[in-house]
Amino acid sequence: MGAHTNPLFTKTVQERGLEMHGLTGCAGTVHLLGPVDVETPGGWHGGLPAQLRKVLAVLAVNREVSLSADQIVKRVWDGDPPESAIQMVRNQVRALRRLFEAFDGDVVERSHGGYRLSAGGVEVDAERFRSLVQEGRLRHAAGDAAGAVRLLTRGLDLWHGPEAMVDVRDVPDLQVEAVGLDELRFQAEEMVAEGYLVLGQPEEALPILRALTTLHQYREWPWLQLMAAQALIGRRVEASDETYRAAQHHLVGMTGLDAPLLAELHRALLLGVDGAELVAMIRRGHGDHPDH
Repeated sequence: MGAHTNPLFTKTVQERGLEMHGLTGCAGTVHLLGPVDVETPGGWHGGLPAQLRKVLAVLAVNREVSLSADQIVKRVWDGDPPESAIQMVRNQVRALRRLFEAFDGDVVERSHGGYRLSAGGVEVDAERFRSLVQEGRLRHAAGDAAGAVRLLTRGLDLWHGPEAMVDVRDVPDLQVEAVGLDELRFQAEEMVAEGYLVLGQPEEALPILRALTTLHQYREWPWLQLMAAQALIGRRVEASDETYRAAQHHLVGMTGLDAPLLAELHRALLLGVDGAELVAMIRRGHGDHPDH
């Protein structure tokens, strides 16, 4: 996902870290939702050396698994390690332990001949994000739009960059994990936008939807939501003309695919269908959407 400015994401990284600690009582955080960095009782640790970031991220995304030094080498160097790779991993583990030395206990544990990030004492922001999105999705499905928006926004507030693990994506396993987190962020943003529309707050949804239609031009749902939001604030002509033509260009002209719901929504706009009914039409048309 490319960089964008969105009113949902205006807090500093430090503020997000404090919020996480307030929620969990945890004293330290590994941040994967942006550049890989660490917060400990001793302060914020950004700009970590490249290999240290990669070893830390591998341990964080495999938190439930004990990885041997050889397994970490295979993941970090993707089958082409230097001769000193095993020793380099051991050095990075020692560096991580020093980084977390303010904790009681060993944050990087030895387990079954390998290493793993301790289940206690350190938070991983990606885990917290997934948990909040899952809770928000359940509220969304249950029809609690306000509760869903609240939880999903808390999850989105944890992001401190446009892409997950943006500085370690040359590691294939981490690239796969990062793309999955980026997709989950997109789904959360979609649900937040829909929540605002259902709550009758289209002005809150508009900046989110403008960002989504800029970054994801070939996805239908944000375009439909944007047209409904514009209609709800009295900009029906803009929705049925400029926005519709842009959506038609990207969804049909550039892909050669059909977009029947887009055409249906456009007809409804021209017929003067009420904005709330437009939102309901989109929701009915996307009843099989993966977020529903």
